[in-house]
Amino acid sequence: MENDINNQQELLAKNLAYYRKASGLTQLELAEKFNYSDKSVSKWERGEGFPDIFVLKSLADFYGISVDDFYQSEHKAVKVSQSRKRKQTYLKLLSIGIAWLVVVLTFFFLNTLLAKDAAFKPWLTFIYGILITAIIWLVWEFIYHNRFLRMLATSGIIWSAALSLFLTFAVVINTPLPLIFIVAIPLQILEITWYLFRRNRKK
Repeated sequence: MENDINNQQELLAKNLAYYRKASGLTQLELAEKFNYSDKSVSKWERGEGFPDIFVLKSLADFYGISVDDFYQSEHKAVKVSQSRKRKQTYLKLLSIGIAWLVVVLTFFFLNTLLAKDAAFKPWLTFIYGILITAIIWLVWEFIYHNRFLRMLATSGIIWSAALSLFLTFAVVINTPLPLIFIVAIPLQILEITWYLFRRNRKK
């Protein structure tokens, strides 16, 4: 009996953290919405204390789920408001924009520093920028728990990494390796298969 209670409390703590992250809120932002301190929210998510039933009901209404869903291992989709969707989009674009600013600055720096006959070509930094963009995108989708976009971001990493390696070998070492793209194919198939498996399992 005690083990069941502990398991339920552990599940509640994990779900409180999951639904908060899925809604795109920090602990402080959630705490401010419900007039609590971020320390209280942190304790809830660590399982060191729990909100009462009235707060749980308010949280459930806020996420567009039922109180019982906090005690389920399968997660429901969070109904994100339009304002929060815009905020998530702005954060993604801002982080990607900063990354590309670094890429452009790196290109100009290398273009000035390296000799014209250098093995490494500065324009390769733009190719690496594509890979960096896909990685940043994947990180945000892990934060917001969007499984479909996470799959797309992972696919972007697979193919941009393959392209980066192919062009690096072709330009710098003068040894093109087209087999890199052959390796990327099974990785892509595995990623799609995993996505479909998780989606069907959730259903």
